[in-house]
Amino acid sequence: MKINVFADKTVREGRISELADLLQARESVIWVDMTGPSEEDLRVMHDVFKFHPLAIEDTQNHHQRPKAEEYSDHVFIILNPVTDDGLNCSFRELDIFIGWNYIVTVHAASESTVDQAFKRINPLHMPVSVTATYLLYVLMDVIVDEYFPVLDRIEEELGKLNNELLTKPSKDILNRLFQLKNTLSLFWRVLWPQRDVLNVLMNHNLAFIDKNTRYYLRDVADHLQRIGDEVHFFNEMVAGMVNLYTSAFSNQLNQVVNRLTVFTITIGALSVIVGFYGMNFLQTWPPFDAPWGILFAIGLMIAVVVVSLVVFRRRD
Repeated sequence: MKINVFADKTVREGRISELADLLQARESVIWVDMTGPSEEDLRVMHDVFKFHPLAIEDTQNHHQRPKAEEYSDHVFIILNPVTDDGLNCSFRELDIFIGWNYIVTVHAASESTVDQAFKRINPLHMPVSVTATYLLYVLMDVIVDEYFPVLDRIEEELGKLNNELLTKPSKDILNRLFQLKNTLSLFWRVLWPQRDVLNVLMNHNLAFIDKNTRYYLRDVADHLQRIGDEVHFFNEMVAGMVNLYTSAFSNQLNQVVNRLTVFTITIGALSVIVGFYGMNFLQTWPPFDAPWGILFAIGLMIAVVVVSLVVFRRRD
Protein backbone atom coordinates (compact mmCIF):
# COMPACT_ATOMS: atom_id res chain seq x y z
CA MET A 1 0.00 0.00 0.00
CA LYS A 2 1.32 3.43 -1.00
CA ILE A 3 -0.02 6.58 0.63
CA ASN A 4 0.66 10.04 -0.80
CA VAL A 5 -0.53 13.19 0.96
CA PHE A 6 -0.94 16.43 -1.03
CA ALA A 7 -1.02 19.62 1.00
CA ASP A 8 0.19 23.22 0.55
CA LYS A 9 1.65 22.51 -2.91
CA THR A 10 3.73 19.65 -1.54
CA VAL A 11 3.44 15.88 -1.58
CA ARG A 12 4.75 13.45 1.02
CA GLU A 13 4.42 9.81 1.89
CA GLY A 14 1.84 8.99 4.51
CA ARG A 15 1.39 6.20 7.03
CA ILE A 16 -1.55 3.92 7.64
CA SER A 17 -1.72 5.04 11.27
CA GLU A 18 -2.49 8.66 10.29
CA LEU A 19 -5.16 7.91 7.69
CA ALA A 20 -8.08 8.36 10.09
CA ASP A 21 -6.86 11.79 11.24
CA LEU A 22 -6.18 12.93 7.66
CA LEU A 23 -9.67 11.93 6.58
CA GLN A 24 -11.21 13.96 9.38
CA ALA A 25 -9.03 17.05 8.89
CA ARG A 26 -9.83 17.48 5.18
CA GLU A 27 -6.98 19.98 4.89
CA SER A 28 -5.08 17.73 2.53
CA VAL A 29 -5.79 15.27 -0.26
CA ILE A 30 -4.88 11.61 0.17
CA TRP A 31 -4.06 9.17 -2.61
CA VAL A 32 -3.91 5.57 -1.45
CA ASP A 33 -2.76 2.99 -4.00
CA MET A 34 -3.37 -0.70 -3.29
CA THR A 35 -2.16 -3.76 -5.19
CA GLY A 36 -4.03 -7.01 -4.76
CA PRO A 37 -5.85 -6.09 -2.59
CA SER A 38 -4.18 -7.72 0.41
CA GLU A 39 -5.87 -8.54 3.70
CA GLU A 40 -4.44 -5.31 5.17
CA ASP A 41 -5.85 -3.34 2.23
CA LEU A 42 -9.29 -4.87 2.74
CA ARG A 43 -9.16 -4.00 6.44
CA VAL A 44 -8.26 -0.37 5.69
CA MET A 45 -11.06 -0.08 3.12
CA HIS A 46 -13.59 -1.49 5.57
CA ASP A 47 -12.50 -0.02 8.91
CA VAL A 48 -10.83 3.28 7.99
CA PHE A 49 -12.57 4.44 4.81
CA LYS A 50 -15.79 2.54 5.60
CA PHE A 51 -16.53 1.73 1.98
CA HIS A 52 -19.66 -0.18 1.11
CA PRO A 53 -19.17 -3.98 1.35
CA LEU A 54 -20.44 -4.51 -2.20
CA ALA A 55 -17.83 -2.10 -3.57
CA ILE A 56 -15.09 -3.81 -1.55
CA GLU A 57 -16.23 -7.14 -2.94
CA ASP A 58 -15.97 -5.78 -6.50
CA THR A 59 -12.30 -4.96 -5.94
CA GLN A 60 -11.66 -8.70 -5.56
CA ASN A 61 -13.56 -9.67 -8.73
CA HIS A 62 -11.53 -8.64 -11.75
CA HIS A 63 -12.37 -8.31 -15.47
CA GLN A 64 -15.43 -6.14 -14.92
CA ARG A 65 -16.76 -3.50 -17.28
CA PRO A 66 -16.50 0.22 -16.43
CA LYS A 67 -19.18 1.57 -14.12
CA ALA A 68 -19.83 4.21 -11.47
CA GLU A 69 -21.79 3.44 -8.29
CA GLU A 70 -22.84 6.25 -5.96
CA TYR A 71 -22.88 5.81 -2.19
CA SER A 72 -23.62 8.28 0.59
CA ASP A 73 -20.13 9.75 0.93
CA HIS A 74 -18.13 8.26 -1.94
CA VAL A 75 -18.32 6.96 -5.49
CA PHE A 76 -16.94 3.62 -6.61
CA ILE A 77 -15.61 3.62 -10.20
CA ILE A 78 -14.25 0.88 -12.42
CA LEU A 79 -12.10 1.90 -15.40
CA ASN A 80 -10.39 -0.25 -18.04
CA PRO A 81 -6.84 0.72 -19.07
CA VAL A 82 -5.70 -0.93 -22.29
CA THR A 83 -2.92 -3.50 -22.47
CA ASP A 84 -1.04 -2.52 -25.61
CA ASP A 85 -0.26 -5.76 -27.42
CA GLY A 86 -0.42 -4.73 -31.06
CA LEU A 87 -3.78 -5.50 -32.62
CA ASN A 88 -4.59 -8.17 -30.00
CA CYS A 89 -5.16 -5.61 -27.27
CA SER A 90 -6.88 -6.42 -23.99
CA PHE A 91 -8.14 -4.40 -21.05
CA ARG A 92 -7.24 -4.41 -17.38
CA GLU A 93 -9.36 -3.34 -14.44
CA LEU A 94 -8.62 -0.32 -12.26
CA ASP A 95 -10.92 0.24 -9.28
CA ILE A 96 -11.21 3.74 -7.84
CA PHE A 97 -12.89 5.15 -4.73
CA ILE A 98 -13.30 8.91 -4.58
CA GLY A 99 -14.58 11.03 -1.71
CA TRP A 100 -14.23 14.51 -0.25
CA ASN A 101 -10.48 14.56 0.20
CA TYR A 102 -9.23 11.18 -0.91
CA ILE A 103 -8.87 8.84 -3.84
CA VAL A 104 -8.14 5.14 -3.47
CA THR A 105 -6.92 3.07 -6.43
CA VAL A 106 -7.00 -0.72 -6.38
CA HIS A 107 -5.53 -3.01 -9.03
CA ALA A 108 -4.57 -6.68 -9.28
CA ALA A 109 -0.92 -6.18 -10.28
CA SER A 110 1.51 -3.32 -10.77
CA GLU A 111 -0.30 -0.64 -12.75
CA SER A 112 1.58 1.56 -15.22
CA THR A 113 -1.40 3.91 -15.50
CA VAL A 114 -1.10 4.85 -11.81
CA ASP A 115 2.64 5.39 -12.17
CA GLN A 116 2.21 7.66 -15.20
CA ALA A 117 -0.57 9.63 -13.52
CA PHE A 118 1.54 10.23 -10.42
CA LYS A 119 4.45 11.47 -12.56
CA ARG A 120 2.17 14.05 -14.17
CA ILE A 121 1.22 15.58 -10.84
CA ASN A 122 3.51 18.32 -9.65
CA PRO A 123 1.80 20.41 -6.94
CA LEU A 124 4.07 23.38 -7.68
CA HIS A 125 3.05 23.61 -11.34
CA MET A 126 -0.59 22.56 -11.30
CA PRO A 127 -3.16 24.68 -13.20
CA VAL A 128 -5.59 24.13 -10.34
CA SER A 129 -5.27 23.10 -6.73
CA VAL A 130 -4.81 19.37 -6.15
CA THR A 131 -8.16 17.85 -5.27
CA ALA A 132 -9.47 14.30 -5.30
CA THR A 133 -11.42 15.10 -8.46
CA TYR A 134 -8.33 16.41 -10.20
CA LEU A 135 -6.41 13.25 -9.33
CA LEU A 136 -9.29 11.27 -10.82
CA TYR A 137 -9.13 13.42 -13.97
CA VAL A 138 -5.41 12.72 -14.39
CA LEU A 139 -6.01 8.98 -14.06
CA MET A 140 -8.83 9.03 -16.60
CA ASP A 141 -6.85 11.22 -18.98
CA VAL A 142 -3.90 8.82 -18.92
CA ILE A 143 -6.21 5.86 -19.56
CA VAL A 144 -7.94 7.56 -22.49
CA ASP A 145 -4.67 8.79 -24.00
CA GLU A 146 -3.42 5.20 -24.10
CA TYR A 147 -6.29 4.31 -26.43
CA PHE A 148 -5.10 6.57 -29.26
CA PRO A 149 -1.89 4.69 -30.25
CA VAL A 150 -3.87 1.44 -30.47
CA LEU A 151 -6.46 3.06 -32.75
CA ASP A 152 -3.67 4.54 -34.89
CA ARG A 153 -2.28 1.04 -35.46
CA ILE A 154 -5.74 -0.27 -36.30
CA GLU A 155 -6.15 2.52 -38.86
CA GLU A 156 -2.75 1.71 -40.37
CA GLU A 157 -3.60 -2.00 -40.54
CA LEU A 158 -6.92 -1.25 -42.24
CA GLY A 159 -5.07 0.78 -44.87
CA LYS A 160 -2.72 -2.13 -45.58
CA LEU A 161 -5.57 -4.62 -45.76
CA ASN A 162 -7.50 -2.39 -48.13
CA ASN A 163 -4.57 -2.28 -50.57
CA GLU A 164 -3.99 -6.04 -50.34
CA LEU A 165 -7.68 -6.71 -50.75
CA LEU A 166 -7.77 -5.00 -54.12
CA THR A 167 -4.72 -6.84 -55.46
CA LYS A 168 -4.75 -10.34 -53.97
CA PRO A 169 -7.69 -11.23 -51.70
CA SER A 170 -6.94 -14.25 -49.51
CA LYS A 171 -8.18 -16.05 -46.42
CA ASP A 172 -5.39 -14.48 -44.38
CA ILE A 173 -6.84 -11.02 -45.09
CA LEU A 174 -10.29 -12.20 -44.04
CA ASN A 175 -8.90 -13.61 -40.77
CA ARG A 176 -7.12 -10.33 -40.04
CA LEU A 177 -10.33 -8.42 -40.73
CA PHE A 178 -12.26 -10.56 -38.25
CA GLN A 179 -9.45 -10.07 -35.73
CA LEU A 180 -9.79 -6.30 -36.10
CA LYS A 181 -13.56 -6.56 -35.81
CA ASN A 182 -13.24 -8.42 -32.50
CA THR A 183 -10.80 -5.80 -31.21
CA LEU A 184 -13.12 -2.95 -32.19
CA SER A 185 -16.10 -4.69 -30.60
CA LEU A 186 -14.11 -5.05 -27.38
CA PHE A 187 -13.19 -1.37 -27.57
CA TRP A 188 -16.83 -0.38 -27.96
CA ARG A 189 -17.92 -2.48 -24.96
CA VAL A 190 -15.36 -0.56 -22.87
CA LEU A 191 -15.89 2.94 -24.28
CA TRP A 192 -19.64 3.15 -23.91
CA PRO A 193 -19.78 2.45 -20.13
CA GLN A 194 -16.90 4.87 -19.49
CA ARG A 195 -18.95 7.62 -21.07
CA ASP A 196 -21.68 6.75 -18.57
CA VAL A 197 -19.11 7.05 -15.78
CA LEU A 198 -18.29 10.61 -16.85
CA ASN A 199 -21.99 11.38 -17.11
CA VAL A 200 -22.43 10.38 -13.46
CA LEU A 201 -19.47 12.49 -12.35
CA MET A 202 -20.49 15.62 -14.27
CA ASN A 203 -24.28 15.60 -14.17
CA HIS A 204 -25.31 14.04 -10.87
CA ASN A 205 -24.36 17.06 -8.75
CA LEU A 206 -22.02 15.16 -6.47
CA ALA A 207 -20.98 17.42 -3.60
CA PHE A 208 -17.29 16.50 -3.68
CA ILE A 209 -16.87 17.05 -7.44
CA ASP A 210 -15.43 20.57 -7.54
CA LYS A 211 -16.54 22.88 -10.33
CA ASN A 212 -13.07 23.78 -11.57
CA THR A 213 -12.20 20.16 -12.28
CA ARG A 214 -15.52 19.57 -14.01
CA TYR A 215 -14.10 21.31 -17.11
CA TYR A 216 -11.21 18.84 -17.19
CA LEU A 217 -13.61 15.92 -16.95
CA ARG A 218 -15.49 17.38 -19.88
CA ASP A 219 -12.24 17.33 -21.87
CA VAL A 220 -11.91 13.59 -21.16
CA ALA A 221 -15.52 13.14 -22.28
CA ASP A 222 -14.68 14.89 -25.56
CA HIS A 223 -11.75 12.53 -26.10
CA LEU A 224 -13.95 9.52 -25.43
CA GLN A 225 -16.49 10.87 -27.91
CA ARG A 226 -13.78 11.19 -30.54
CA ILE A 227 -12.52 7.67 -29.85
CA GLY A 228 -16.07 6.34 -30.02
CA ASP A 229 -16.56 7.99 -33.41
CA GLU A 230 -13.31 6.47 -34.68
CA VAL A 231 -14.26 2.99 -33.44
CA HIS A 232 -17.66 3.30 -35.11
CA PHE A 233 -16.03 4.46 -38.36
CA PHE A 234 -13.48 1.62 -38.27
CA ASN A 235 -16.28 -0.88 -37.66
CA GLU A 236 -18.02 0.35 -40.79
CA MET A 237 -14.73 0.13 -42.70
CA VAL A 238 -14.25 -3.48 -41.63
CA ALA A 239 -17.82 -4.36 -42.63
CA GLY A 240 -17.30 -2.70 -46.02
CA MET A 241 -13.99 -4.48 -46.54
CA VAL A 242 -15.57 -7.84 -45.72
CA ASN A 243 -18.18 -7.14 -48.39
CA LEU A 244 -15.42 -6.07 -50.76
CA TYR A 245 -13.55 -9.31 -50.03
CA THR A 246 -16.69 -11.29 -50.84
CA SER A 247 -17.12 -9.39 -54.11
CA ALA A 248 -13.44 -9.77 -55.05
CA PHE A 249 -13.50 -13.48 -54.23
CA SER A 250 -16.72 -13.92 -56.25
CA ASN A 251 -15.10 -12.07 -59.14
CA GLN A 252 -12.11 -14.39 -59.00
CA LEU A 253 -14.44 -17.38 -58.89
CA ASN A 254 -16.34 -16.05 -61.90
CA GLN A 255 -13.09 -15.71 -63.85
CA VAL A 256 -12.16 -19.31 -63.02
CA VAL A 257 -15.64 -20.50 -64.03
CA ASN A 258 -15.36 -18.56 -67.31
CA ARG A 259 -12.02 -20.21 -68.12
CA LEU A 260 -13.40 -23.63 -67.26
CA THR A 261 -16.44 -22.93 -69.47
CA VAL A 262 -14.23 -22.03 -72.44
CA PHE A 263 -12.12 -25.12 -71.84
CA THR A 264 -15.19 -27.36 -71.50
CA ILE A 265 -16.88 -26.06 -74.67
CA THR A 266 -13.67 -26.35 -76.69
CA ILE A 267 -13.01 -29.89 -75.50
CA GLY A 268 -16.66 -30.73 -76.17
CA ALA A 269 -16.37 -29.54 -79.77
CA LEU A 270 -13.23 -31.62 -80.27
CA SER A 271 -14.96 -34.62 -78.73
CA VAL A 272 -17.76 -34.31 -81.29
CA ILE A 273 -15.25 -34.38 -84.14
CA VAL A 274 -13.28 -37.29 -82.69
CA GLY A 275 -16.49 -39.13 -81.84
CA PHE A 276 -17.81 -38.68 -85.37
CA TYR A 277 -14.79 -40.37 -86.86
CA GLY A 278 -15.02 -43.09 -84.26
CA MET A 279 -18.53 -44.11 -85.33
CA ASN A 280 -19.06 -47.49 -86.94
CA PHE A 281 -19.61 -46.10 -90.43
CA LEU A 282 -18.57 -48.16 -93.42
CA GLN A 283 -17.95 -45.01 -95.38
CA THR A 284 -17.29 -41.51 -94.18
CA TRP A 285 -15.77 -38.32 -95.40
CA PRO A 286 -12.97 -38.00 -95.87
CA PRO A 287 -12.65 -41.72 -96.56
CA PHE A 288 -10.67 -43.76 -94.10
CA ASP A 289 -8.23 -44.76 -96.77
CA ALA A 290 -7.65 -41.19 -97.94
CA PRO A 291 -3.99 -40.22 -97.31
CA TRP A 292 -5.00 -36.67 -96.34
CA GLY A 293 -7.89 -37.68 -94.03
CA ILE A 294 -5.91 -37.45 -90.77
CA LEU A 295 -4.50 -34.07 -91.73
CA PHE A 296 -8.02 -32.85 -92.52
CA ALA A 297 -9.35 -34.01 -89.13
CA ILE A 298 -6.45 -32.42 -87.26
CA GLY A 299 -6.85 -29.20 -89.23
CA LEU A 300 -10.59 -29.20 -88.52
CA MET A 301 -9.97 -29.54 -84.78
CA ILE A 302 -7.42 -26.74 -84.85
CA ALA A 303 -9.87 -24.53 -86.71
CA VAL A 304 -12.62 -25.29 -84.16
CA VAL A 305 -10.29 -24.36 -81.29
CA VAL A 306 -9.23 -21.10 -82.96
CA VAL A 307 -12.80 -20.10 -83.84
CA SER A 308 -14.00 -20.90 -80.30
CA LEU A 309 -11.26 -18.82 -78.71
CA VAL A 310 -11.92 -15.90 -81.07
CA VAL A 311 -15.66 -15.98 -80.34
CA PHE A 312 -15.17 -16.14 -76.55
CA ARG A 313 -12.50 -13.44 -76.73
CA ARG A 314 -14.88 -11.07 -78.46
CA ARG A 315 -17.49 -11.78 -75.81
CA ASP A 316 -14.93 -11.18 -73.05
